[in-house]
Amino acid sequence: MPNVLPESLADKIIAEKIKEWQDNSNKSKNIQGDGIHRFVTITRDFGCHEEEIIPQLEETLGWKVYGKNLLNHIADREELSRNFLETLDETKQAKVEEWVNYIIHSGSILQEDYVLKISRLIKTIVLNENAIIIGRGANFILKNRPEGLRVKLTAPLESRVENIMKIKELSSKEAEVLVREKDLKREEFIKAYFKDDLSSRNSYDLAINTSTIETDLLCNTIKFIVKEKSLKTSS
Repeated sequence: MPNVLPESLADKIIAEKIKEWQDNSNKSKNIQGDGIHRFVTITRDFGCHEEEIIPQLEETLGWKVYGKNLLNHIADREELSRNFLETLDETKQAKVEEWVNYIIHSGSILQEDYVLKISRLIKTIVLNENAIIIGRGANFILKNRPEGLRVKLTAPLESRVENIMKIKELSSKEAEVLVREKDLKREEFIKAYFKDDLSSRNSYDLAINTSTIETDLLCNTIKFIVKEKSLKTSS
């Protein structure tokens, strides 16, 4: 998967999404009884075949994927962040602020500008549509929300190194250095903003070893669990 989303493409995606949400603001399609859509958060160790898993999961669920680059692009631009929030009515906007204040006081996130922006964006997304949210601490931000599924993709180091060697055409040593660097940066990000760590078992509902579970089975398993959780939380 590309590391950088071109700004023009990001702007186009965001503009189309905002228009879609505004057009659907008076509709109830795919909205559950509690007014909240379903979501899947994906936390992954670097090199876990996300380049093939994420696109297939998007197709399997039929939901939009919000990744690091897109979320960062919105968070960095005040006008886009404001436009996202304005897709909600005043009552739901107030609920976003109440929810953000709650997760701050509960200790799930720090009261810092970047993580607050990301939290508001993610909350706005799940109030507007079913979504797959990649990284950015979404599993911590959406902690304990029964309408979602928090997934961790993992694999042994040697498996991830081998995958990165293939997709980036690196030597074994170069690939291992890159994998370890990426793992460290992700760990530092979580510690800095969420006062937690990626290895915490309480941070996920489901952990999958991508070196032993094929992509088709992985995606269908997530789809099955999402459906079962949906039936239980809506009953």
